[in-house]
Amino acid sequence: MPRRLTIVALVPLFLVGSGATAYARKKAVPAQAEEAQEDSTPPAEAATPPAEAPALPAESAILPAAGALVAEEAPAAMAPVNAPIFGGAFRSRWISVPHWFLSSFTKASQSVSSYSVAVEGYRRKRDEDNPNRFWEVSLALGYQNMSAPDGNWLGKNKNASADTDWVQFKNFGFWTIDLSFIQRQYFSDIFGIHYGAGWGLAIIQGDILRTSSSTACTDSNVGDPSKCRPIICTSKSSGCTETDLQKPLLPGQPDSATNPNRFREGSVPGAILIVNLLAGFDFRIPQAKGLEFRIDFGFYDAFFVGGAVGFTH
Repeated sequence: MPRRLTIVALVPLFLVGSGATAYARKKAVPAQAEEAQEDSTPPAEAATPPAEAPALPAESAILPAAGALVAEEAPAAMAPVNAPIFGGAFRSRWISVPHWFLSSFTKASQSVSSYSVAVEGYRRKRDEDNPNRFWEVSLALGYQNMSAPDGNWLGKNKNASADTDWVQFKNFGFWTIDLSFIQRQYFSDIFGIHYGAGWGLAIIQGDILRTSSSTACTDSNVGDPSKCRPIICTSKSSGCTETDLQKPLLPGQPDSATNPNRFREGSVPGAILIVNLLAGFDFRIPQAKGLEFRIDFGFYDAFFVGGAVGFTH
């Protein structure tokens, strides 16, 4: 009896195990079949021969000319947004050292009224905050004639009867080089203003010749050549002539009021510093691009007013 129960009890277990095994076999067969089908079926690529590649057109038909390729691929060269401007000009000025200026350190003097010329080159750049304003650096080379008329000169604190000299300027002038920093402001395509400053160097050429005037000179008549002049001078209207001054009373003797003997002033330096202050007006002609005119005035070791014509590239 117990053995029967045991067998009876094992029957359900056997049935359950047999069902599970059959179910597992049923699931495995389709998977193996599908795998076998995949292995047995040739791939589509292998079954179908490759199509013949289409003939390519000639290289010249698909490639542009070398010049065209470069033109398409190379970026166009562009000028800088705020590129500097370069130019040059020729200037001419009337210069003056007037009596009122000389009187600050002389009792008697002869005013200078002469000329100067120069050529200049400059670099100009537009102000980034104001398109009508330009900053300029200018370098100039020129000549300035500084000869004054013949006449009496007397220092501020000097004795007229002993220290008055008849002074002559012989080919006296400056060879100049200067550097200036200028701002230009345009109000239209035609008109603008400029102002600036700079410094430079003047190489002095020529001579200053001195001859002592007579003891008859006083503070009141020192400016009158008919009353105050060297005693060797005979012309009352002009004071002294070149012929008079070449004939001293005692040649070879030191110059004095009683023995006028012309001599060269030896204290003139070979070079001096130039102080340059300037302002003026600018004029442009829109139809003539780059052409400029200007009027200048200021101080360049002498007061000046003048003009210039230039061209800007």
